[in-house]
Amino acid sequence: MSHKSTYNRLRKITLKSLLLLLLFFFTNNIFSQDSITNNTIKKRPKIGLVLSGGGAKGFAHIGVLKIIDKLGIPIDYIAGTSMGSIIGGLYSIGYTAEQIEQFVIEKNWDQVLSDNVSREYVPIYEKDYYERYILSIPIKPKGIQFPKGIVQGQNIINIFEELTTDYHKESNFREFPIPFVCIATDLESGKPVVLDKGYLADALRASMAIPTFFSPIEIDGKLLADGGMVNNFPVKEVVDMGADIVIGVDVQSGPKTKRELNSFIDIINQTVTLMSLNEFKRNIDYVDIYIKPDIGEYSVGSFSNAKELIEQGEKKAIENIDIFKNLKNKYQFNYKREETIKHPDERKFLIKEITANENKKIRHSIIRGKFNSKLPDSLDFKHIRKSINRIYGSNSFKQVDFRLLGENQDSLNIRLVEKPNKHLNIGLHYDSDNDAAVLFNFSIRNKLRYGSKWSTDIRLAENPRIKTNYYIDNGLKPGFKLSAEYTDSQVYGYEDGEKVTSYDFDYAKAEIQMNSTFRESYSLGLGIKTEYFRAQNRFSDQIEEESAEDDIFYSYFASLHIDNHEKSYHPKTGFSFYGEYKLFTNDGITLDGMEKPASSAYCKIHKAVGLTDKFTVYPQFYGRVVWGTSIPLFYESHTGGVDQTDYFDSQLPFIGLERMEISSRNSLILRLDLQYEIFKNNFLSLKSNIGLINDDINEPFNNKDIISGIGLTYSYASIIGPLDISLLYSGEQDRLTNYISLGFWF
Repeated sequence: MSHKSTYNRLRKITLKSLLLLLLFFFTNNIFSQDSITNNTIKKRPKIGLVLSGGGAKGFAHIGVLKIIDKLGIPIDYIAGTSMGSIIGGLYSIGYTAEQIEQFVIEKNWDQVLSDNVSREYVPIYEKDYYERYILSIPIKPKGIQFPKGIVQGQNIINIFEELTTDYHKESNFREFPIPFVCIATDLESGKPVVLDKGYLADALRASMAIPTFFSPIEIDGKLLADGGMVNNFPVKEVVDMGADIVIGVDVQSGPKTKRELNSFIDIINQTVTLMSLNEFKRNIDYVDIYIKPDIGEYSVGSFSNAKELIEQGEKKAIENIDIFKNLKNKYQFNYKREETIKHPDERKFLIKEITANENKKIRHSIIRGKFNSKLPDSLDFKHIRKSINRIYGSNSFKQVDFRLLGENQDSLNIRLVEKPNKHLNIGLHYDSDNDAAVLFNFSIRNKLRYGSKWSTDIRLAENPRIKTNYYIDNGLKPGFKLSAEYTDSQVYGYEDGEKVTSYDFDYAKAEIQMNSTFRESYSLGLGIKTEYFRAQNRFSDQIEEESAEDDIFYSYFASLHIDNHEKSYHPKTGFSFYGEYKLFTNDGITLDGMEKPASSAYCKIHKAVGLTDKFTVYPQFYGRVVWGTSIPLFYESHTGGVDQTDYFDSQLPFIGLERMEISSRNSLILRLDLQYEIFKNNFLSLKSNIGLINDDINEPFNNKDIISGIGLTYSYASIIGPLDISLLYSGEQDRLTNYISLGFWF
């Protein structure tokens, strides 16, 4: 072999070796870079977020989350309790901090934290009963049973269901976009329960069920309440999930001194704080970044201060901005949180079926009819929300909520929790005309058939009353109502604004009527009524001895009733109309002195117009006209007073006059109330009215027939009903008078 051949061979080997060597180094470098990158990913610490409970103070969590979002710090695990579970749960499924802030600020929390729905969704035959009791007690086979909480949570659960629509199926919370767990308390064992699977809306509802205020909720056979009683700062839970660094946001106030315990809310909060204090001390050792907003001036009930609380959370996070920036820079975080879930009001669903669990209150056809939709149909949350409110407004259920199921969320399932059929209801009232009164109402639903109600009122007062009725609602198909009542009242006769006569007035009636109802706001009725009157004179300037007269009358009437006011007291929207035409006789055919029945027409119209959130204009009209030649005093129109009762069909209210001060055949009244909410639940109203009264509708009115009055009323919407303090003036009396009332009218 020649040297040249050997050289050439060596050169080829060398070149080949060099190429292989370069390829080895290049490949090794690539693998090394991948290894470094992978090692970097593996070394990137997992961030856990812990949000404590604290009622409304938990809104401060949102402010901290806003700063975390702005800095681009990723959150890998979340654990929360009570309000912390709500904020954390929504964040874990994809809502941004700004979206959650929008939900919180736009909500009417007084409404959310109650079980009330707008009165417009209550059936028209129930509206008079809807806002007049301070206490409603279920009666079960074992006797009277008090509720497990002041609030069942009707509006809360519906909000959770709207916000968590994409997670209505049973799911594993640890598989959310951000793995999530929340804490509740097992009321039977007193032990903490980590909720990490199931129905998210129920889990959030259980975690925030503050004892005595919210009713507990049953999940998987356990009766669960607020997790704050046992673990209000669940740090260990995110550590166990895999968190390397823990950010803890604490909105607890800590134990209060005895001087600071001034309300039942303070006592509840103190109890929760003390029960979880030791667990908190153990958990805080695991926190790496501890954020405690300065919210000492706020309480667990400061829901109206949502905006300020969010700002305080944001402020405290900014004070600790260097800590967050060091974390961001050390690990080169640059995470951008996007909106992955739309606002509920921006969504629609193609619903193919509506189902409900079995119940003994309302037929499924009626439930489906509440949606007023021909399926399949595209429904938005506004439509669903109204329909759910209509079902709940029937007053047959203590909770009505929904789930969107099916592969394409095309099956709307309604979950109904029935109320007991029997209730004892209690009301309290005081006013300057009638003094103090206590109302006991006993009601039984669905006795004999669906859609029926038997109700009895017993009014204990100086002017007592008993009333009972039984009705069956068939919707547009005619239903019927049977009723009877007896009232013992004292009324006065007036002359030039002064009392000159006092009467003991006994009134009894029995009636039957047929009526058709449409939706929740319209009713058309026809009826027959028997009435007994007895008036006994107690004293008179002209009559020294007592005298009495009585009579029985038979009447026929037709009525139209419309009412969609959202509230009975201080309404800001809505319209109501009641019109009635009645024929009355002594014997069913004629009236004494006439060859035919006498007749009367009555009309009442109210319209609330909210010009702003604070200012409402409330025009009203009352009118009653009587035809006939020999009209009994009982059937004349009696004008005066501020009563909001239906004791007597012939009574018309008038600001500035005493109750039933002026008697005449005909009375037409125009009234205008200007209502301003000076601050929450406190109202100032200027009330003015003008009236035309005479005894012959065919004769023209003159100046003597014109009456006027004006009043100024301060009103406070208390938990036992409105407190009204009024100063009144009328030209008829030419003096200022005052009037006070407290409690719901009945």
